[in-house]
Amino acid sequence: MRRAGIAGIGHGVGAGRLQASQAAQERAQSIGNNLLSQQKEQMMEKCSVFQSKLEEFARKHKNEIIRNPDFRSKFNSMCAAIGVDPLASNKGFWGALGMGDFYYELGIQMIQVCLERRSQSGGLDSVEEVLSALRARRGPRAQQINAEDLERSVKCLKGLGKSLEIISIKGKGKVIQSVPCELSQDHTAILELASHSGHTSVGDLISLLEWPENRAVSAVNFLLDEGMAWIDKQNDGKWPLIW
Repeated sequence: MRRAGIAGIGHGVGAGRLQASQAAQERAQSIGNNLLSQQKEQMMEKCSVFQSKLEEFARKHKNEIIRNPDFRSKFNSMCAAIGVDPLASNKGFWGALGMGDFYYELGIQMIQVCLERRSQSGGLDSVEEVLSALRARRGPRAQQINAEDLERSVKCLKGLGKSLEIISIKGKGKVIQSVPCELSQDHTAILELASHSGHTSVGDLISLLEWPENRAVSAVNFLLDEGMAWIDKQNDGKWPLIW
Protein backbone atom coordinates (compact mmCIF):
# COMPACT_ATOMS: atom_id res chain seq x y z
CA MET A 1 0.00 0.00 0.00
CA ARG A 2 2.82 2.38 0.84
CA ARG A 3 4.53 1.71 -2.53
CA ALA A 4 1.31 2.45 -4.40
CA GLY A 5 0.95 5.76 -2.55
CA ILE A 6 4.49 6.83 -3.46
CA ALA A 7 3.92 5.93 -7.13
CA GLY A 8 0.73 8.00 -7.18
CA ILE A 9 2.53 11.05 -5.83
CA GLY A 10 5.35 10.70 -8.40
CA HIS A 11 2.82 10.46 -11.23
CA GLY A 12 1.09 13.63 -10.03
CA VAL A 13 4.38 15.56 -9.90
CA GLY A 14 5.30 14.42 -13.44
CA ALA A 15 1.93 15.46 -14.86
CA GLY A 16 2.21 18.83 -13.17
CA ARG A 17 5.62 19.45 -14.65
CA LEU A 18 4.34 18.49 -18.11
CA GLN A 19 1.41 20.88 -17.83
CA ALA A 20 3.69 23.66 -16.62
CA SER A 21 6.04 23.03 -19.53
CA GLN A 22 3.19 23.14 -22.05
CA ALA A 23 1.87 26.35 -20.49
CA ALA A 24 5.34 27.91 -20.73
CA GLN A 25 5.59 26.93 -24.40
CA GLU A 26 2.17 28.40 -25.13
CA ARG A 27 3.13 31.66 -23.38
CA ALA A 28 6.39 31.81 -25.35
CA GLN A 29 4.54 31.16 -28.60
CA SER A 30 1.99 33.85 -27.76
CA ILE A 31 4.75 36.36 -27.01
CA GLY A 32 6.53 35.43 -30.25
CA ASN A 33 3.33 35.86 -32.28
CA ASN A 34 2.72 39.26 -30.69
CA LEU A 35 6.28 40.37 -31.53
CA LEU A 36 5.92 39.18 -35.13
CA SER A 37 2.59 41.00 -35.42
CA GLN A 38 4.14 44.21 -34.09
CA GLN A 39 7.12 43.91 -36.43
CA LYS A 40 4.80 43.30 -39.38
CA GLU A 41 2.74 46.38 -38.52
CA GLN A 42 5.89 48.47 -38.22
CA MET A 43 7.18 47.21 -41.58
CA MET A 44 3.82 47.91 -43.24
CA GLU A 45 3.84 51.41 -41.77
CA LYS A 46 7.38 52.05 -43.01
CA CYS A 47 6.51 50.74 -46.49
CA SER A 48 3.44 52.97 -46.58
CA VAL A 49 5.52 56.02 -45.63
CA PHE A 50 8.20 55.11 -48.18
CA GLN A 51 5.59 54.61 -50.90
CA SER A 52 4.12 58.01 -50.09
CA LYS A 53 7.58 59.58 -50.35
CA LEU A 54 8.13 57.72 -53.62
CA GLU A 55 4.91 59.18 -55.03
CA GLU A 56 6.03 62.66 -54.01
CA PHE A 57 9.37 62.05 -55.71
CA ALA A 58 7.63 60.81 -58.87
CA ARG A 59 5.32 63.82 -58.99
CA LYS A 60 8.25 66.17 -58.64
CA HIS A 61 10.38 64.42 -61.26
CA LYS A 62 7.68 63.05 -63.59
CA ASN A 63 9.05 64.72 -66.71
CA GLU A 64 12.59 63.56 -65.95
CA ILE A 65 11.38 59.98 -65.39
CA ILE A 66 9.70 59.89 -68.79
CA ARG A 67 12.46 61.77 -70.63
CA ASN A 68 15.69 60.32 -69.16
CA PRO A 69 16.22 56.53 -69.47
CA ASP A 70 18.95 56.42 -66.81
CA PHE A 71 16.81 58.36 -64.36
CA ARG A 72 13.86 56.09 -65.24
CA SER A 73 15.98 53.01 -64.56
CA LYS A 74 16.91 54.25 -61.08
CA PHE A 75 13.29 55.13 -60.35
CA ASN A 76 12.19 51.62 -61.37
CA SER A 77 14.81 50.17 -59.03
CA MET A 78 13.41 52.22 -56.13
CA CYS A 79 9.91 50.98 -56.95
CA ALA A 80 11.07 47.36 -57.04
CA ALA A 81 12.73 47.76 -53.62
CA ILE A 82 9.33 48.20 -51.94
CA GLY A 83 7.32 45.98 -54.26
CA VAL A 84 5.64 48.76 -56.24
CA ASP A 85 5.09 48.05 -59.93
CA PRO A 86 4.07 51.20 -61.85
CA LEU A 87 3.38 49.01 -64.89
CA ALA A 88 0.77 46.90 -63.11
CA SER A 89 -1.42 49.76 -61.88
CA ASN A 90 -3.55 52.00 -64.05
CA LYS A 91 -5.34 53.58 -61.10
CA GLY A 92 -4.59 56.60 -58.98
CA PHE A 93 -1.28 58.36 -59.25
CA TRP A 94 0.59 55.48 -60.89
CA GLY A 95 -1.93 55.42 -63.72
CA ALA A 96 -1.56 59.19 -64.15
CA LEU A 97 2.21 58.77 -64.36
CA GLY A 98 1.69 56.93 -67.64
CA MET A 99 4.50 54.40 -67.26
CA GLY A 100 2.32 51.51 -68.41
CA ASP A 101 1.18 53.36 -71.54
CA PHE A 102 4.77 54.32 -72.34
CA TYR A 103 5.98 50.71 -72.20
CA TYR A 104 2.98 49.28 -74.04
CA GLU A 105 3.49 51.78 -76.87
CA LEU A 106 7.19 50.94 -77.00
CA GLY A 107 6.34 47.23 -77.04
CA ILE A 108 4.06 47.64 -80.05
CA GLN A 109 6.85 49.49 -81.85
CA MET A 110 9.22 46.62 -80.99
CA ILE A 111 6.84 44.10 -82.54
CA GLN A 112 6.64 46.18 -85.73
CA VAL A 113 10.43 46.41 -85.98
CA CYS A 114 10.90 42.69 -85.37
CA LEU A 115 8.25 41.77 -87.96
CA GLU A 116 9.94 43.98 -90.54
CA ARG A 117 13.30 42.33 -89.84
CA ARG A 118 12.03 38.74 -89.65
CA SER A 119 12.78 37.86 -93.27
CA GLN A 120 16.44 38.71 -92.60
CA SER A 121 16.83 37.70 -88.97
CA GLY A 122 14.53 34.68 -88.80
CA GLY A 123 12.82 36.17 -85.75
CA LEU A 124 15.98 36.50 -83.65
CA ASP A 125 17.28 40.04 -83.30
CA SER A 126 19.88 41.31 -80.87
CA VAL A 127 18.59 43.81 -78.32
CA GLU A 128 21.08 46.41 -79.55
CA GLU A 129 19.93 46.03 -83.18
CA VAL A 130 16.28 46.51 -82.22
CA LEU A 131 17.19 49.42 -79.93
CA SER A 132 19.04 51.15 -82.78
CA ALA A 133 16.12 50.59 -85.18
CA LEU A 134 13.64 51.93 -82.62
CA ARG A 135 15.66 55.07 -81.96
CA ALA A 136 15.76 55.78 -85.69
CA ARG A 137 12.02 55.13 -86.04
CA ARG A 138 11.03 57.27 -83.04
CA GLY A 139 13.19 60.23 -84.02
CA PRO A 140 15.31 62.61 -81.92
CA ARG A 141 12.32 64.37 -80.32
CA ALA A 142 10.86 61.22 -78.71
CA GLN A 143 11.72 60.05 -75.20
CA GLN A 144 15.13 58.44 -75.14
CA ILE A 145 15.14 54.69 -74.51
CA ASN A 146 17.67 52.06 -73.46
CA ALA A 147 17.96 48.27 -73.37
CA GLU A 148 16.26 48.06 -69.97
CA ASP A 149 13.21 49.84 -71.41
CA LEU A 150 12.96 47.15 -74.08
CA GLU A 151 13.04 44.40 -71.45
CA ARG A 152 10.30 46.12 -69.46
CA SER A 153 8.21 46.48 -72.61
CA VAL A 154 8.48 42.74 -73.24
CA LYS A 155 7.29 42.19 -69.66
CA CYS A 156 4.26 44.43 -70.34
CA LEU A 157 3.35 42.54 -73.50
CA LYS A 158 3.32 39.16 -71.76
CA GLY A 159 -0.13 40.05 -70.42
CA LEU A 160 -1.32 40.06 -74.04
CA GLY A 161 0.26 36.72 -74.90
CA LYS A 162 3.73 35.50 -75.74
CA SER A 163 4.41 37.89 -78.63
CA LEU A 164 8.06 38.63 -77.75
CA GLU A 165 10.65 36.90 -75.59
CA ILE A 166 14.17 37.88 -74.58
CA ILE A 167 16.65 35.02 -74.43
CA SER A 168 20.42 34.83 -73.98
CA ILE A 169 22.62 33.16 -76.57
CA LYS A 170 26.28 32.61 -75.81
CA GLY A 171 28.40 34.67 -78.16
CA LYS A 172 25.41 36.76 -79.20
CA GLY A 173 24.20 38.20 -75.89
CA LYS A 174 20.55 39.04 -75.28
CA VAL A 175 18.32 38.37 -78.26
CA ILE A 176 14.67 39.27 -78.87
CA GLN A 177 12.74 36.26 -80.15
CA SER A 178 9.65 37.24 -82.14
CA VAL A 179 8.79 33.75 -83.41
CA PRO A 180 6.19 32.16 -81.09
CA CYS A 181 7.94 28.87 -80.39
CA GLU A 182 9.78 27.28 -77.49
CA LEU A 183 13.51 26.85 -78.09
CA SER A 184 15.09 23.81 -76.46
CA GLN A 185 18.69 23.53 -75.29
CA ASP A 186 19.54 21.82 -78.59
CA HIS A 187 18.18 24.72 -80.63
CA THR A 188 20.06 27.24 -78.48
CA ALA A 189 23.26 25.21 -78.81
CA ILE A 190 22.98 25.36 -82.62
CA LEU A 191 22.45 29.12 -82.57
CA GLU A 192 25.42 29.58 -80.24
CA LEU A 193 27.63 27.47 -82.50
CA ALA A 194 26.49 29.39 -85.59
CA SER A 195 27.12 32.76 -83.93
CA HIS A 196 30.91 32.20 -83.96
CA SER A 197 31.37 31.96 -87.74
CA GLY A 198 27.93 32.89 -89.05
CA HIS A 199 27.08 29.34 -90.09
CA THR A 200 27.16 25.71 -89.03
CA SER A 201 26.08 22.35 -90.42
CA VAL A 202 24.76 18.96 -89.41
CA GLY A 203 28.33 17.67 -89.76
CA ASP A 204 29.54 20.31 -87.29
CA LEU A 205 26.90 19.30 -84.77
CA ILE A 206 27.92 15.67 -85.06
CA SER A 207 31.67 16.31 -84.80
CA LEU A 208 31.83 19.31 -82.45
CA LEU A 209 28.88 18.59 -80.15
CA GLU A 210 29.12 14.80 -80.48
CA TRP A 211 25.44 14.45 -81.31
CA PRO A 212 24.00 11.44 -83.13
CA GLU A 213 22.84 12.26 -86.65
CA ASN A 214 19.11 11.95 -85.92
CA ARG A 215 19.38 14.45 -83.04
CA ALA A 216 21.26 16.96 -85.19
CA VAL A 217 18.88 16.62 -88.15
CA SER A 218 15.79 16.94 -85.94
CA ALA A 219 17.01 20.12 -84.24
CA VAL A 220 18.12 21.67 -87.54
CA ASN A 221 14.82 20.88 -89.25
CA PHE A 222 12.95 22.64 -86.44
CA LEU A 223 14.96 25.84 -86.94
CA LEU A 224 14.48 25.60 -90.71
CA ASP A 225 10.72 25.16 -90.34
CA GLU A 226 10.50 28.17 -88.01
CA GLY A 227 12.51 30.33 -90.41
CA MET A 228 15.35 30.84 -87.94
CA ALA A 229 17.92 29.24 -90.24
CA TRP A 230 18.47 28.84 -93.96
CA ILE A 231 20.32 26.32 -96.15
CA ASP A 232 23.00 27.54 -98.49
CA LYS A 233 23.03 25.11 -101.41
CA GLN A 234 25.98 26.85 -103.07
CA ASN A 235 28.64 25.71 -100.63
CA ASP A 236 30.11 22.72 -102.45
CA GLY A 237 27.24 20.50 -101.40
CA LYS A 238 28.01 20.84 -97.69
CA TRP A 239 24.81 22.80 -97.04
CA PRO A 240 25.91 24.84 -94.00
CA LEU A 241 23.19 26.60 -92.09
CA ILE A 242 23.43 30.37 -92.29
CA TRP A 243 22.14 32.42 -89.37
